[in-house]
Amino acid sequence: MKVFFIIFFLLINFEVYAKTNIVYIDIQYIIDNSNLGKFYKNKLKKIESNLKESMLKKEEVIKKNQIEINNQKNILKEEEIKKKIKQLNELVKNYNIERNNANNEILENKKKYSTEILKLLNPLLTDYVEKNKIKLVIDKKNILVGIKTLDITEEILQIFDQKTKDANLINEN
Repeated sequence: MKVFFIIFFLLINFEVYAKTNIVYIDIQYIIDNSNLGKFYKNKLKKIESNLKESMLKKEEVIKKNQIEINNQKNILKEEEIKKKIKQLNELVKNYNIERNNANNEILENKKKYSTEILKLLNPLLTDYVEKNKIKLVIDKKNILVGIKTLDITEEILQIFDQKTKDANLINEN
């Protein structure tokens, strides 16, 4: 009889733990597909485009100088050629530094925009969890398999888009 009661109480405890509210969310999906995320992505594309255009102009100057040096190798004295090659190397060096700086700027902007989205998303997610009495939220990238009903990504995305729209956070400034 004792064994029966012990098994009975263990099964009741397992049932209680099984009803714990656990959900998962795809944060990267929200960052990429929210209206604010798309707005930031477009800003980044404009910055990248401007930087790329600037870099292409500098590449053209370098190529022109290189062609000029090759064409004048037989005409100029060795000292002048060395001087022009030194200048060309300096141009290439400066170009590489600027390209690295441009890439770093793009990465910094991506981090900045992601951080801004996460700052807005965190309190919203906290409120959602409290209102729906959710015990645990897991990032989708850490989930191997889960049923679709536990995924709250679309709900949070809609709430997030509405909040950013209401707060008028998407503007050209």
